[in-house]
Amino acid sequence: MVGSANSFVRFLDKNVTFIQVNDQASELGRQAAGTQMILADSGTYLQQLIDAQPDRLPETSFLKAAQRSRANWLKYLDARAAERPEGLLTAEGVLKEVGTLADADTIYELDIGNNTVWATRSLPFDQNQKMTMSAWFGAMGYAVSAGIAAKIAEPDRRVITVSGDGGFSMIVQDILTQVQYQLPIINVVLENGGFGFIRQEKANSGQSDYALNFKNANWAGVAENMGAIGLRVTDDASLTAAIQKCNDLIQAGNTTPIVIDAIISDQPPLETGRMALDPKVDSADEIKVFRAQYNFPADKYPALSTLIDQN
Repeated sequence: MVGSANSFVRFLDKNVTFIQVNDQASELGRQAAGTQMILADSGTYLQQLIDAQPDRLPETSFLKAAQRSRANWLKYLDARAAERPEGLLTAEGVLKEVGTLADADTIYELDIGNNTVWATRSLPFDQNQKMTMSAWFGAMGYAVSAGIAAKIAEPDRRVITVSGDGGFSMIVQDILTQVQYQLPIINVVLENGGFGFIRQEKANSGQSDYALNFKNANWAGVAENMGAIGLRVTDDASLTAAIQKCNDLIQAGNTTPIVIDAIISDQPPLETGRMALDPKVDSADEIKVFRAQYNFPADKYPALSTLIDQN
């Protein structure tokens, strides 16, 4: 565990080798007893570890399989971005375009729910971009308010918030605050008419979606009434126009917050916490159900164990 104090390590197999690297002594061993605790800056430590290797290690079948699996994953995200289930945009499609608005040091503020999953998968994190989320408390409505804090703390950095419609509706009044202090934050709302993360959780446990669906306002219109710039996205043409409008505003030195209200399909993100794909572990029926549920065909996305065996 590098540069983190993830509480879920408490639930790891007790026999696993656990090495933790952190630059704060108070974090070492706080969540679980480790095999080795290292007090160091993570980046410096890892670079020194690499430099200490006498020779380049050979490429193993696992490494080759992992690289192929990663390439397959990126193809999957591209495929999801291009899909239009029932004529609606996908969250991946919206966020792929929103990602073009990010620069090298953009700060993302992510809300809680399926939007968190989609954003971390689809937005670019390949340079000096940073993001925060309500990881400990899972507080819905976090993103919009956190965007205010980020823009005040880092006024020269671009700030993009991503919310679901449930979380956004809880904190929409803070768009007024963004307007009052002239904070040109780009606020993205992924609107699917319900608490998607909880609906997925309930569906996976065989429970109903009672009280998890709701009516939405036109959040772009609400934003306009608050003095912000509201952009309603319902299809490819309006998505392209919204992204172009944002780019034009950025180039013009805009100081007004923007709300992109994107209507998306009501399809949950691919469940990666427990993927029934491995014929060595999962039954044929389990694999069939999982692949059908998420449209994840074996010829395009084979299990990691299958890729290892092919190397």
